[in-house]
Amino acid sequence: MTQTANRIDMIDNLTNTVAQCERSAADRLPGEATLESFFARQARPTPEGLDELAERYNVARLSLAAQRELVAGLEETAIALVNAWGVVVPRAEKSRRLTGKLSEFTVTKADTLTIDDSRVETLKDALYVNGYGPFFHKLFAERKKWEVIEGAEALFKSESLPKRLSEKVLNLWGRCIGVKAKKPSLRVTLADPAKPAKKAAKESK
Repeated sequence: MTQTANRIDMIDNLTNTVAQCERSAADRLPGEATLESFFARQARPTPEGLDELAERYNVARLSLAAQRELVAGLEETAIALVNAWGVVVPRAEKSRRLTGKLSEFTVTKADTLTIDDSRVETLKDALYVNGYGPFFHKLFAERKKWEVIEGAEALFKSESLPKRLSEKVLNLWGRCIGVKAKKPSLRVTLADPAKPAKKAAKESK
């Protein structure tokens, strides 16, 4: 309980600070599609403004991590209580339920099916050897997942295929793959005011 109380205290201490850091999409100008296009019209941010943003970002990230830790701890406690004192839910044998005056906790256990490919091959061979190959395909269906080999795109320049075939293959290749942009990653560092970052010190000279 002490650990959980410490987590709650941490959240309480950060809540007010984080609340001041939150900005909603409503702050954008009407019709503004992205923040990039909005900021592109504004003045270049000052070093002090960037430092403030970095500090607010780090505080918010710390609060998020603390909240996740708190949720994980409370969830673990709730599951343990339900498993210890809950009753089996009618017509749902994998679920247990524990109720308070206003609250209700339900824990449902789920199983994940894993397949050992080598064992499947052994079973397949055993059935085929004994003349019952078709029975195997009533048990398992093969699913393939293709992956692009590193350097594959360069092969179209280095390998010599007939011109007409090359054009067809290149067209089909373009249909086989697609590129989706990932969310940009962000890394923020904030130097101790008493010990300025070396890079910042050089730029100030």
